Amino acid sequence: MRLSIRYVFLFLGISLVGLQPLSAQLYTTVDHSISTREASSLITIRWSAEEERKWHDANDGRLDIIGLRTNIHAEELKKSKSNITTYSFDLGREASIELMMRGLVVAPGEELYLYDSNKDSVIFDLGRRLTNSFLSAAFDPSTTVLVWKCGDGFQYKSQFVIEQLYFQPVSPARVLDIGFGTAFACHPNAACKQDSMMKLISSSTVRIKLVMQEGIGWCSGSFVNNTRNDKTPYLLTAFHCQYNFTPLYDMWRFDFQYASTACTNPVSEPQYFSLTGCSLIASGQESDFLLVLLEDQIPINQEVTFAGWDRDDTAKPDTSYLIHHPNADIRKISTCINPATIHPNQIGWTEGYTTPAHHHFRLKFTEGGHEPGSSGGPLFNQDGYLVGQLHGGTAGCEATNNAYIGRLAKSWNLGVTPQGRLRDWLDPDQTGQVRIPSIRNINAADITDIHGLVTDPEGNPVKNVMVKVTGSIDKSIVTSDDGTFNLIGVNRNGQYTVTPEKKDNPTNGLNALDLVAIQKHLLGKDTFDFEWQFIAADATNNNELSVGDIVVLLRLLLGKIQVLPSSPSWRFDPPQMTISALPQGEPTEVQFMGIKIGDLNGTADPKK
Repeated sequence: MRLSIRYVFLFLGISLVGLQPLSAQLYTTVDHSISTREASSLITIRWSAEEERKWHDANDGRLDIIGLRTNIHAEELKKSKSNITTYSFDLGREASIELMMRGLVVAPGEELYLYDSNKDSVIFDLGRRLTNSFLSAAFDPSTTVLVWKCGDGFQYKSQFVIEQLYFQPVSPARVLDIGFGTAFACHPNAACKQDSMMKLISSSTVRIKLVMQEGIGWCSGSFVNNTRNDKTPYLLTAFHCQYNFTPLYDMWRFDFQYASTACTNPVSEPQYFSLTGCSLIASGQESDFLLVLLEDQIPINQEVTFAGWDRDDTAKPDTSYLIHHPNADIRKISTCINPATIHPNQIGWTEGYTTPAHHHFRLKFTEGGHEPGSSGGPLFNQDGYLVGQLHGGTAGCEATNNAYIGRLAKSWNLGVTPQGRLRDWLDPDQTGQVRIPSIRNINAADITDIHGLVTDPEGNPVKNVMVKVTGSIDKSIVTSDDGTFNLIGVNRNGQYTVTPEKKDNPTNGLNALDLVAIQKHLLGKDTFDFEWQFIAADATNNNELSVGDIVVLLRLLLGKIQVLPSSPSWRFDPPQMTISALPQGEPTEVQFMGIKIGDLNGTADPKK
């Protein structure tokens, strides 16, 4: 008996099945009206409305980010007769776009970058890329240009190809419909489950940005352990995530720790770490599995679990947990407290293929559900073992959802070659183990904390200092009322650069007596007693004291200027601190002195 069900692939933004990528007709013109000093090329990209309509129809509403094949070669672009040319992109509509570039070679002395005029900053420096093929950050073409600077002689020698352009139409009235904060409210955050097993298995799951020639979409996936316990970065997701498309695996992006730290939804998008690039290892349509290998090892500081698994072909979960990123939102968990069923029939999918009987679990979640973006999310049984990945079903919440899970037990021996099954990769030494436990990327003994304190020269805590931590992690923390900041659960083998920053209230503590104190010091009548006073008096931030410092502070005091032109309102001693080889056991303690610029007599309020 064949069961035919209506099914919408649980991933987003992939371009159409069975149709070639949209091809853009490219026009390149020079528009001198943009700048009187620099020639600017307008790259105008157009395609037929009929071609796009067919593309939308074939996607059945799954479209999120459209892929355009452009193949713009560097030598084809118009160049100015000066040493700088800017390129604007015109798609004939409001859109957010990303550029996929290949073969990038930046010639010595040349620069290539995306510049956003609204932010007055470089948002993507092509010359600093470690690889010659990459996908740029998304940008608004109405405010952002590609800048190409060359050296003397105006010889533009850099090489690159803008092979693809990905665009997402936007409008001022458009409501964000994918990504942070867009999942159904019925999915609890993974952080709502606080027991040790849930914390362990949740850390295996990542959000995947799937880059194809045809477009861009999202799925979920999990890192999976192997019998060598060697932390090989294998990731298991769903076959249908890339079915009938042209995957550009070297562009796939894996987002770690895209999750809330609390059960309640955060008000702002969490910071996360990403790795880009993978290769296909094995796949099987019958049980809908896809195994890829990341190009890079997972950094030692990342809190990642390599999920343990159970391949018992007769076992069925009594309770099931799905860890996933619905609608490309933060990490969620859905639960089924009823036993799963091994589905006894074939399943006919609306995309035109059929999967065999007994290759899927069938269940209905009793808390949460699933939706686009959840596909490939790992399903764990009551003991925390991975038993499969989400294929599809009826998306929605508890009252409507119906889920089908590709069974790991069937994926194990599915194909006649290693490229069609899991066993050769997850049990490379043919040990025959039926189940193995999860392992952590970071050993428990290597987890430690860093406690920090920021005080003023009098020992009073300084509030609202932005403490930026870079190196093995990338994180920002704000000091509390008591001047403290804490990094919890870091890897003691990592390296961390801690940089405090405070820019607000530049007139805090500044008065005429401070200016007199600097003047007396310069005249040698009453020199400073403390090292911190030299920093406080150096308003021009040039490591020298002069009348110029008095002039700048006087202008600030009189309201002639609103901020110090060459210094933040607070500076710190030390300016930054690099920590490595942290000890086991007790937390590492670090302390900074916050010095209010211009305040020579300690009247600044450190709470402001």
